Amino acid sequence: MNINLRETKTIWSIAIPILLGTLWDPVVNIIDTSIAGHFENENYLASLTYGNNIISNFYWIFGSLGMAITGYTSQKEGQNQFNKISEVLVTSILFIFVISILILIFQKPIWILCSLIFNQSVEIEKITTEYYYIKILGVGPHLIIMILSAWFLGIKKPKVIFKTWTLMGISHIIIVLLFTNYFNTKLNGIGYATIISQWISLIYIITEIPVNLKKINIKLTIYKLLPKKEIMFLGSSFGDLMIRTLLLQTVYLVTTYISSRLGATALASNGIFLQLIFFSFMTIDGPTHASAPLIGEYIGSKKIKKFKSIYDNALVSAAFTGLVFTLIYLTLGKNLINLITNIETVRLESYKYIMIISIIPFISSLAFQLDSTFSGMLKTKEMRNTVLYSTIIFLLLAYFLTKLWGNYGLWISHIVFLSLRGILLKNCLNKYLKNLT
Repeated sequence: MNINLRETKTIWSIAIPILLGTLWDPVVNIIDTSIAGHFENENYLASLTYGNNIISNFYWIFGSLGMAITGYTSQKEGQNQFNKISEVLVTSILFIFVISILILIFQKPIWILCSLIFNQSVEIEKITTEYYYIKILGVGPHLIIMILSAWFLGIKKPKVIFKTWTLMGISHIIIVLLFTNYFNTKLNGIGYATIISQWISLIYIITEIPVNLKKINIKLTIYKLLPKKEIMFLGSSFGDLMIRTLLLQTVYLVTTYISSRLGATALASNGIFLQLIFFSFMTIDGPTHASAPLIGEYIGSKKIKKFKSIYDNALVSAAFTGLVFTLIYLTLGKNLINLITNIETVRLESYKYIMIISIIPFISSLAFQLDSTFSGMLKTKEMRNTVLYSTIIFLLLAYFLTKLWGNYGLWISHIVFLSLRGILLKNCLNKYLKNLT
């Protein structure tokens, strides 16, 4: 393993703005969870978990296309094909705009399907229905922001990402406090705050496009898409990543489904843990995401030695970050739970699983780094296949282990899932590097 302080510094110079920006998302989720956790009963907290898991599927499934956009954009920069940088931007925005319109058209059938699958109590169903129809209005702008953030990462402009997500986070917090404290809108206030902050941030990031293209001497050609052959290639990558993310979301939907079968208290407790886990994931993703455009550039310019060095340095940074979160959750787990909710039954249920949840951040670091590595390389089939195998194992384990050990079995299945993803991708990377020598 080649550890180079200069390259570690380069990674973190990209990672820190991304990290500080995108961390607003889990921070906002934790604040929302805390607000809902202090309403009069656990139905609001359960409804928040239920509704967010449905809406987040859109972000995970289609937002993951950004991995291909980052890899493609950075590779074209490495190959000095600068005209393609503008073309991939226009092509990607058009694609995600069409997706956003389709989501709005089919919002009702989607809700009916989810309602049938999860089959919650009448009270939870009522609260979540109103929340869902508010939040879905922000899915389109949020997806476009995610795609544009991936493109800005590909051209190594992380400060734009920082400003955009910081604007979204701060505006959300101000608005949600206003709506829930002064207008007593309960869960709907969280929904209103979300969509208003999303639209504000979308307007801002769009204004940054011509400014940053001018800085790197690239002309924005609004009506020029990628050539058909390259659209097919990028479309194939999109397809692989969508399947991969659908599988990942299957894991979290199954987690929500099993949690709901274990009762409202378990669902609320697991909702807290998912927010804590996602917070650690977003932080670990700082150095891993930062390595993706560098890896893409070096693959594009065929600088394999530099590629290996960036991978090694980013992996060490990711593992260290994961270890920090593992130690934080081990030592401060109860305090964090108490901060998020004052519902005693949820607190007592959550205390049982602190030890096992704490392992997850460190275990996940290998899979996260390899995800970013393969997205930078645009080797999306390997990403798809390894997640497929890992998901199958997860589903089998979750089915049998929850029958034996309840919620413990569910979280053990998650640990195996994350470990297996990393191991399988590492095997693919070793084969790729072997073929180069």
